[in-house]
Amino acid sequence: MVISREVIGSEVNEAFALIKFEHRDDWTLRTRSINAHFSSVTWYPIVNYANIEIVNVKWLERSMDIREYFNGLSKKGLIYEVPVIRHITGRLYLVGFMGPYQGTVRERLVMNNILYFNSFIENGQQNWLIMAPMDKVMDLKDSLKGIGKVTYFKVQPVKSTRDVLLVVMRNNMMSSYVRLALTGSELNTLRSVWKLGYFNLNNRPTLSDVSVMLNKNKSTIDRQIKSAIHKLVNYVVNIT
Repeated sequence: MVISREVIGSEVNEAFALIKFEHRDDWTLRTRSINAHFSSVTWYPIVNYANIEIVNVKWLERSMDIREYFNGLSKKGLIYEVPVIRHITGRLYLVGFMGPYQGTVRERLVMNNILYFNSFIENGQQNWLIMAPMDKVMDLKDSLKGIGKVTYFKVQPVKSTRDVLLVVMRNNMMSSYVRLALTGSELNTLRSVWKLGYFNLNNRPTLSDVSVMLNKNKSTIDRQIKSAIHKLVNYVVNIT
């Protein structure tokens, strides 16, 4: 099927919502007591049985190992099993586990036929970005009251298919990892040197040229570029 240029950018009847949610009784509450950041990568529901989830984790907790933490959740029955805990680089991990289905936000997403969402967990709070028809968004909000507390809710109409594409592109798997892995300085440096053509295969400026154009120390730029590339390459190699 060929989609014409006229279709891309046309009006749609969708909305996206930012939701902060505190569950009454699941593993995400246990993130309050540790120093770590969890960002969803992907998920698969075995309806009425279990959720299979993969998350990026920035593990900053020094009082226990990440494996000890997830094994503890499993022993308490908050999740079922943890077959994958893969170290990426530094304090960054990729974790795959199976957990409960019933009484979860993802169960409510399935019930309301919401197909697109992205989430991260911090300090016991689930942060969701969802996109769906406006009536489905409001139905989801109402259905969450039975399993916990919505602490923040902001909804915004999506005016065109182009808006839909931009939301999806900005919240994909790699973007999730980049937000956890790269420092603000590393990401800004990558953007800046890319705009200056530093990553071009031909006729690219030297690092000295770039440092002059950005008015930054050459060794600092070099260190930030190498650190960022190291983190990104390690992730690609570990998930492929």
